[in-house]
Amino acid sequence: MQKRIFNLVSIFGLVYTISCLSSCFPPDDQAKLNTSYSLKDPEIRQILDASDRRQTDTVLSYFQHEKASLRYVAALSFASNRDSTAISALIQLLKDPVEKVKQAAVFALGQIGNQKAETALIQSFIAIDSTGPYVLTNAMILEALGKCGGDSTLQLICNISSYTPADSLLVYGQIAALYRFGLREKYCKASEEKFIRVATDNQYPENTRLLAAHGLQRFKAFKLNDYFERLKIACREEKNADIRMCLVSALSRIPGPSTISTLEELYSRGLDIRIQSNIVKGLLNQQGLAAQFFALKAIQNPSLQVSVEAAQYLKEKGSSEISEELKKLCEQTNLPWQVRSLVFEAALKYIPSYLVLTKQSIEWSLKTSINQSKNPYEKAAYVKAISWLPKELSFIISLDHSNAPAYLRTTITECIEKILKSSDFTQTYKGSFNPIYYTLSSYFTKQCTEGDPGVLAIMASIFSKPVPLSKKFFYADSMLQIAQSKLKLPKDIETYNELEKCLSTLRKTTYIGKHPEFNHPVNWTVLDNYQDTIKALILTNKGKLNIEIYPKEAPASVINFLNLVRDSFYNEKIFHRVVPNFVVQIGCPRGDGFGALDYSIRTEISYLNYQSSGMIGMASAGPDTEGTQFFITHSPTPHLDGRYTVFGKLINGQEVLMSISQSDIIKSIQIQ
Repeated sequence: MQKRIFNLVSIFGLVYTISCLSSCFPPDDQAKLNTSYSLKDPEIRQILDASDRRQTDTVLSYFQHEKASLRYVAALSFASNRDSTAISALIQLLKDPVEKVKQAAVFALGQIGNQKAETALIQSFIAIDSTGPYVLTNAMILEALGKCGGDSTLQLICNISSYTPADSLLVYGQIAALYRFGLREKYCKASEEKFIRVATDNQYPENTRLLAAHGLQRFKAFKLNDYFERLKIACREEKNADIRMCLVSALSRIPGPSTISTLEELYSRGLDIRIQSNIVKGLLNQQGLAAQFFALKAIQNPSLQVSVEAAQYLKEKGSSEISEELKKLCEQTNLPWQVRSLVFEAALKYIPSYLVLTKQSIEWSLKTSINQSKNPYEKAAYVKAISWLPKELSFIISLDHSNAPAYLRTTITECIEKILKSSDFTQTYKGSFNPIYYTLSSYFTKQCTEGDPGVLAIMASIFSKPVPLSKKFFYADSMLQIAQSKLKLPKDIETYNELEKCLSTLRKTTYIGKHPEFNHPVNWTVLDNYQDTIKALILTNKGKLNIEIYPKEAPASVINFLNLVRDSFYNEKIFHRVVPNFVVQIGCPRGDGFGALDYSIRTEISYLNYQSSGMIGMASAGPDTEGTQFFITHSPTPHLDGRYTVFGKLINGQEVLMSISQSDIIKSIQIQ
């Protein structure tokens, strides 16, 4: 490749030259230039322990160490511990003679996300050529600026026009920067065209095209109507399934019959299940009978992920014009309960009220399903469906009892919220002294007394906004404070903060969330007999998932996982959350997502990201709230980068992963 000066020279300026690289260490002192390290090194453990305890001064003291490996680990630790007081010291590391140390500082400054780092990052961009030793650092600087830069920097990066497909790292850096800006809802006028050009041109590297395609499907500020033909052609010709599923989602954002017919044509090709799922999900951007009949056809798809998306569309965008079809679907008893429950919701929502017998028949079927189901997730799905009938509020409340499964209890409260906030509530329950208010008051008082964290989290949502339940029935302020006092920290930190947010709203005070204190030291001896990559087998009722976990990138998370596996914690645990073509999630002791053990671990951010499918991450309710729950991604999800710990990857079993549905279980996990 011919060397050339990039136009960023005129934008950022050439700040320092190659000569500064030889100013610290002699070139033959390889030990001082090497950034490789072992977790068995006591000094490495000391740095990570200090970071875990948020002892910033201790970590910063390693910035001056003669060993590059210690400076590297210390700098990288601030990607997880986003302490803004470390910005000045990290800026000084941008002049480190070892390129990998500089890169760690760049990454950490981007993760901290403070605009104070912007100028120093710009000045550290060495605009010499596309083949020099700084090109990776330059690309990382561009992406970091996307996480912390202001509007003027956005325009400068957006206006770079000299990068070609051959400048693979730099063009990735530019698109990554614009993508990170977009996640912060900052856009430039030219970014639409750049994303379209890169996403649809296979001359660009696939990792760069993937980010561009994700931007097209995610950023609602992009108006894509003018790119219909380009997107249509790309959707037909694209070979990479990860990129193609994003392109069909982007295409679906353009409303109109031409889009629907194109989506139908793509669907008929029998593509990857994930692509079909995105095609059907994309119907949510469309209106009219053509889209509804497309969904009616897709609901029969043998893939549960696709049929659920079709049923979801009918619930969200159906109409009375397909009443007869909805009625027939309700009678189709061979539909999976995940689909049939959504069909029931659509039927109750759109079948006209004058068809009294039809609606009564559906209501009877729903109550029968609720009473007969032994699966709490199935029962809860049917309870959600019947909540379209406000008159059934008392029946829904009657299903709650202290021995009911946690997921069902949480769902019941969600249904109460839905009915309370519906426009039909006051029409159904007329009069300020209607008996339903006493029923609700008794229910809410009971929940505050029992202190169920899942139920209380939903109650916080209910009372954060005005509801037709006056203080003469329920004193939300005082009762929710009593409920909050019953929670156990750090286990119930998510619910605690939800209640605190609600109480702040009720009292008109500033919300200040509680951050978990350090409570779970890392037991390094657990890793003594393991290498940097550990293989494991997750045996589910649907088949085997072969995974790798990476202690070097997320030591505390891996040690926690190994300990839980050793204690058989995950045996018989339920996949409580499954979102089509997004994630499956497991590890909640309660089975509703609000469960944990009596400790929390820190968020660990590394260079690992979610830009490929099958990544394994720690579920959390905010920074440093991780514990037992983890998820596996169906497809690339780069919007999760830098927010959720990545500690492993699925290496075999994608078909099994795609077949997992809510209420499936892990039988056991074996460390190999």
